Amino acid sequence: MSKLMKLTALFIFPLLAACGSNNNNDSNETAAAQLRITHASADAPAVNVYVDGEIFLEAVDFAQTSGLIPIPGNSTLEVEVRGILPDQSEVTVIGPVDLTFAAGERTDVLAVNNLASIEPKLLNPVAIETDITDVRVTVLHAAPEVGTVDVYVTAPGADLANNTPVAALSFGEAAGPVAIAPDTQYQIRITPVGTVDVVYNSGEVSFRAGAELVVAAVTNTFKLAPSPVTLLAIGSDSSSQIPDAATGAAVRVVHNSADTPAVDILVNGTAAITDLTFPNATQYDQLEAPAGTYTVAVAAAADPSIQPIVEEVALVQTDSYTVIAAGSLANDALEAIITEDSRRNIATAAIVRVVHGAYAAVEVPVDVYLTSDGVISDAAPVISNLAYGEATVQLQATPGDYWVTVTAAGDKSFVAFDSGSTLALDGDVNYTVIARDLREGQLSVYPIDLSILAD
Repeated sequence: MSKLMKLTALFIFPLLAACGSNNNNDSNETAAAQLRITHASADAPAVNVYVDGEIFLEAVDFAQTSGLIPIPGNSTLEVEVRGILPDQSEVTVIGPVDLTFAAGERTDVLAVNNLASIEPKLLNPVAIETDITDVRVTVLHAAPEVGTVDVYVTAPGADLANNTPVAALSFGEAAGPVAIAPDTQYQIRITPVGTVDVVYNSGEVSFRAGAELVVAAVTNTFKLAPSPVTLLAIGSDSSSQIPDAATGAAVRVVHNSADTPAVDILVNGTAAITDLTFPNATQYDQLEAPAGTYTVAVAAAADPSIQPIVEEVALVQTDSYTVIAAGSLANDALEAIITEDSRRNIATAAIVRVVHGAYAAVEVPVDVYLTSDGVISDAAPVISNLAYGEATVQLQATPGDYWVTVTAAGDKSFVAFDSGSTLALDGDVNYTVIARDLREGQLSVYPIDLSILAD
């Protein structure tokens, strides 16, 4: 992934060759080695990687890899991994550690385990070969919450009772590389050790000739059934996740229209959620479905033939969405605000998205302030000029207690909402904050309120 790399491979080799005190190269030992670094710690932030004190890779996020990087053979390099905090400062999470790379060998280093126990996993080096015509696969168990498993690689649909697992692995253990035929359909299945009860099923997969892969079972950060893991296929220049074949998509629905009675949510004409009242929301797991295009209607619970909101929604495998029914029934101004949500939690960050769904401020864009004491006179907004119907991206905030103030954009004297005290934003939680109208009979000196959803 070229965006991860500060320097291209053309420049990396001389940079590392010039690294000083830890470099044990002999002038006659110039054969290259290869290094591949992969982020496989599900709740760790993006990281910067330093080699001999110099920046080497930037902003490597979970499930991303450096790809194969040529480095001097027979060298010892000091490697350090620093997590990037929400304020863009860094904290060392691995190392510094000295690693030695033999000429003619490829070494994989993966950051594994949860952040509290993060560690480097070094796979056994393998010889660099040219003109490989088969596929070489190393399998790694990198999901810390999952016990010992058997890994099967078979023809599609093969009976596991008649097959032998390629490996039985506990967390941190690896097997391979093993050679398999290229351009051939396989099915990878994972079971608890000693059983044929499948907890992960790749469906049909194939790999091109010459591929040399590390396939790591990592924590399922999509949070979608049915498997606790996905497979991370790490190749020569990129990586990709292979979810369980039965993984679908999820939709969370929010009733955010103060003057609209209870609603039903119809999917392709069938009620999926009933009697949802303002300002409540469903949970993601209440509405999961296979990938595809669906007609989603918000209908009056009292008369489902009344459907003020009808949307064609394309659901993509592994994705989760929030559908916010906003606006005013009385003004014939109901609409859906839809966001696509990353659900991976990061231990060092509170992840926050803000949505302006307050119809009372339909013509008023807003600024949002986070302070320690509610005094905004000298503060700058963390979100500026957010118009009705708009949503921010998912932002990382330093965990802590924040006083929330919402004003008209550019006008600190017009306060639309004040939390009245500090609210806790916790690390390892994703928040969706939705500006909404007041409930009927709700007493407030401010024209809007907030709904806060946590995942």
